[in-house]
Amino acid sequence: MTLVSQFSKAYQSNRLVRGLVYGIAGAPFGYLFGRWLGSFKDFGEWNPTWPDMMAALLGVFMFGLGLGVLAVCASRKALGRQLDPEGRRPATKAQVFFYAQNGVVLLLAGVMMVAPVAISTAFDPVPTLVGSAAMIGLIALFLLQTAMNISVWMRSDELLRQAMIEVGALCFVILQGAMFLWAAGGKLGLLPVMTLWDAVPVMMGMYLLIAFAVTWRRGLAA
Repeated sequence: MTLVSQFSKAYQSNRLVRGLVYGIAGAPFGYLFGRWLGSFKDFGEWNPTWPDMMAALLGVFMFGLGLGVLAVCASRKALGRQLDPEGRRPATKAQVFFYAQNGVVLLLAGVMMVAPVAISTAFDPVPTLVGSAAMIGLIALFLLQTAMNISVWMRSDELLRQAMIEVGALCFVILQGAMFLWAAGGKLGLLPVMTLWDAVPVMMGMYLLIAFAVTWRRGLAA
């Protein structure tokens, strides 16, 4: 067995242990958050549909993940350990800026997922002025996030770009087929008709699952 293979297996084992620890640590928070959302229904404050519930959960998850990334980026030493667990060199300023950009992108995605649910819940029905202002804000956030995504793409290395391309291709193929079959079933009266908002959290959830699977398989998940 070579030193490279020994290091690879040790690193994979270390990642699995950390993933297990993160999962165990995050489970109580997820349970409490679910109980908190469910309590709204008991008191009649909020009776969410499944797309709203899923969008809220995904939005909070991405927002929390973005905060976690930014927290790690606040320390060059901590980020350096995440990028190279065996090394002791702190991350460079360019690396800090790159991963901080990724954190902000996640934050913006979380805000954009939660905002429509929060506003439609707070105002029923939503006044035209409030809806227009919220839509303008969402468009501005979307344009900002798009610009940051382009910047992240341009600063990424070839390995990361290949992972992004793979995620996009898999999402397109899987979601295209799934959405078509569901739409056909709805048209034929066999399945419930799915609105565009119904499709959004499903699409985002599938994207996150595929992205995590691809980055883990390629060894990019710290």
